[in-house]
Amino acid sequence: MGSVRHETQSIDDIVRTHRHAVTAFTRSMVSESALVDDIVQETFIRVWRYLPTFRGEGSFEGWIIRICHNMIRTTMKRRKFTEPIEADIESPVDDYGSFDMLDLVATLSPDHRAVTVMCLVLGHSYEDAADILGIPIGTVRS
Repeated sequence: MGSVRHETQSIDDIVRTHRHAVTAFTRSMVSESALVDDIVQETFIRVWRYLPTFRGEGSFEGWIIRICHNMIRTTMKRRKFTEPIEADIESPVDDYGSFDMLDLVATLSPDHRAVTVMCLVLGHSYEDAADILGIPIGTVRS
C-alpha cells in the first residue's frame, strides 16, 4: 500500500510541476476549452502509464510535451479539427507586445504554432523543440 501512495504523490508532483506548460502548449493548438482540459488530463494519464518507459535521453518536460503533442494530433485527426485557435496563451513575452504576437501565432499552421510555442513561450531550445516534436532542426530554425 505504501508504493501506491508513493506513486500517487509522484504523479501529483508531476502534474503540479508541468501542468502550466502542458496547458499552455495545448491552448496554443486547440481553441475549445473542454477539449483542452480533456487533452491535458489524457496527457497526464499517459505520462503516468508510460513513466517506466522514460529513458532520460532528453528533458522530462520535453517528453511530456511530446506525449501532449501526439495527443493533440490524434484528437485533431479524429475530430477533423480545423477551426482557428483563440489567442489566449499565457506567456512570458508580455513586454514585447504579446497580444499582437499571440494573434499572429493563432494564424500559423499547427506545426509552425507548435514550434513557436515550444521555443518562445515555453523557452525550449531549437534542438529540444526539434527532438520533442520529431522534426529536423533545420525545420525548426526556418
